[in-house]
Parts: sequence; structure tokens; C-alpha cells
Amino acid sequence: MFFLLFTASLFYILGNYNDNFPEIIKTETVSLKTESPDTSFYSFLRAELEQLFKRKVATGFTGAILVGHDNNVIFEAYKSIERRRIKDTITADSRFQIASISKQFTAVAILQLLEKGLLNLEDSVQKHIPEFPFYGITIHQLLCHRSGLPNYIYYIDQFKKEKHISITGDSLLKMLVDSTPVIYAKPNRRYKYSNMGYVVLSLIVERISGVPFWKYMNDHVFRPIGMDNTEVLAPNMNDNFPNMLKGYSERWREHREDYLNGCYGDKGIYTTARDLFKWDQALYDTIIIKPETLSLAFLPHGIPRRESRNYGYGWRILINSNRHYHYHAGWWQGFRAFLLRVPGHKITIVALKSTLAGSMVTQNELINIIERSLFLSNSNTELSENDTIVEEGDISNHEILIE
Repeated sequence: MFFLLFTASLFYILGNYNDNFPEIIKTETVSLKTESPDTSFYSFLRAELEQLFKRKVATGFTGAILVGHDNNVIFEAYKSIERRRIKDTITADSRFQIASISKQFTAVAILQLLEKGLLNLEDSVQKHIPEFPFYGITIHQLLCHRSGLPNYIYYIDQFKKEKHISITGDSLLKMLVDSTPVIYAKPNRRYKYSNMGYVVLSLIVERISGVPFWKYMNDHVFRPIGMDNTEVLAPNMNDNFPNMLKGYSERWREHREDYLNGCYGDKGIYTTARDLFKWDQALYDTIIIKPETLSLAFLPHGIPRRESRNYGYGWRILINSNRHYHYHAGWWQGFRAFLLRVPGHKITIVALKSTLAGSMVTQNELINIIERSLFLSNSNTELSENDTIVEEGDISNHEILIE
């Protein structure tokens, strides 16, 4: 069934898209409007967000929250870290590590190559990485976490002794070839979140494009939509850019450079709140990818027969009251990140932190604010601050290691 679905989409895409791969996409910068129209929806939403931000700051939140709609920034606020020993100024130019939110960027890079006719979602990994030691795994399965691959973060210490040397995607691949760890499950047997799958996807991008993953992302994803403050961190290659925040633990200890940072595709992107908003809004256009192709990322691939909550390609999918939400969270080396999109209304919510200390906004809080604001702007009904549209427990928080 899946094969028929994406084949039909691929037929349309390839019939209308015949550019040669090496050409860098023309830049068409997304223009942000920081003064949004004073509609009733904006007024309700802004008021709710101001109250949320005050509550979170009162309970230790530091970081960035930005909410926008249709290229209009509705709400934007930043709280710096002001402690006796730590003074980190956080502004619109501050770059946060977004951890697993990076996965949706990797997914779009793969879908771009699909548009170019340079891969097929049912290709085996060996077609593009012949030495890959696990057989029967497809690109589709890597994208939706049905490959059965183990999570390298949890087992790599057994094989990696030199912790002062960064491991890269290529060295991880060599380790897989040499040691071949036990897989979680046979390919396509079940959904199992795996960071390794997205590292392998970044290697596929490199093998096909012939350039480092970070350069491919700069040329074909970030710069074409004006994400000028966004980079993939690649130690000793692409790791010197301004306004990078440090990450801190719950006890305010600074996280030092981790040898796992050399692997990317599953994590590794540093960006700003405004650039994340540009990213999400650009996906409604055709600058870097066609809507027909992108739609494959929002199908419920991860867990068959589950409709309300699922995983697509790099995004989690939630259906609440017939409204679709696409989102992902991230957590790595003191950074916490959350990106929520409401495609039916072109709404984007970004929340970023550089410490595990203090409070963080939750999915329930944000979705309730969206639902309440849409409800109030279309009715004369008044809701109190404590009224909820989404019941507690309806939405899991997914706040675990780089997920």
C-alpha cells in the first residue's frame, strides 16, 4: 500500500522536476513581519502567550519563545540567564542546539533527493552505502523508525575507547561493520525510535550529493530560505560560528564538548528562534521542496493502524479534535527544544532553552492555548484561564534524550 502511495507521488514529482542535482537552489528569503495585524485571533493568542511566559519565567524559565502565523510574528520573548556565576545573554541572535528537531531537516534533504530522482524510498541502504552491514533495511524504514537499528548513543561506549576524539558518521559506520551490534528487531517489524537511523540518512545524503552533510544543508536547505543563523555543527570542519549558547545541566554545570557531537542527521543543528520560524513557514511554499513531496513526511508511517498519534518522516503527528499538529521535541547536552506546527492555520510555535534547570513549556499548554484562541476568536464564549480544550494525558511530552 505504501509503495503505491509514494509511487504515485513520485510519478507526479519526477514528471515535473527535471533539474540536475549539482545546481544550488536559488535563494528566495522568507520575509518575517514582526508587527502582526491586530485580528481577534492574534489578540487572544498574544494575551494567552504573555501570561504563559510570565508564569514560566516565575518558575525558572530562561530561553526563547516565538509564535507566528503566515510569516507574521505574533509573540516573541527572551529571558537571559542571570545567575551569580553565569551571565548568558539570550536574544533573537542566540543559537540553540535543537537536538532531535534536526531530524525533520534530514528528512527534507532525503525528500529533495527523491524529487531529483536520485533515490527511491524503498531503496535498500546498501544501494547507496554498499558496506552497510544490516540487510533488508530501506530508506523509508530509517525515516519512520521501523529499521530495527539499535541506538548508538546507548551502546557505543562498549566500542569507543578514545572519548577525546569525536566520532563521525563514517567512523560510526566503520564501527558497525567491524562489530555489528545486535539489532532491536527485524526491519519493519515494529516502531522503535532510533537516532542511528538518521545518522545513516545523513551518510546517504553525503554519498549521493558528494559533499559533506553540513554543506549540503547550507546550500540546499538553510540559505535558500534565509536561515542565515543556522548551521550543522561538524567538529573541526564547521564549528566556528557566532552566538552559540552553552548548555547547562539541572545543577547549572556546563556541558563540555561531547565526542558524540561528530555524528549528525539525528541532532547537531544550531539555530535561532526566528530561523526556526522561517523554516516552518517556508515549508508552505515551494522554495526548497514541493508540497506533494513534503506531504509524504506527514503520513502516519511509524505505527500502522494508529491514527491520533504517530510518526511520519522527522515529525511526530497528533490529531486532536480533527485538527492536525506536527511537532518534535529535542534534548541534548543541556539544551531543550520544541517546535509545533498547526498546518491548517500556518501557525508555528518555537520554544528553546539552554539549560535543564527551570521550567519548560509543555505540549498540553501550547495546544490548549491554540485551541482556546481559535475557539474564542470565532465565538462570543468566554473561557477562564483554567478551562482546557485538551485533557491532561492526551498528549505525551516526549522529553527524553534527543527525542
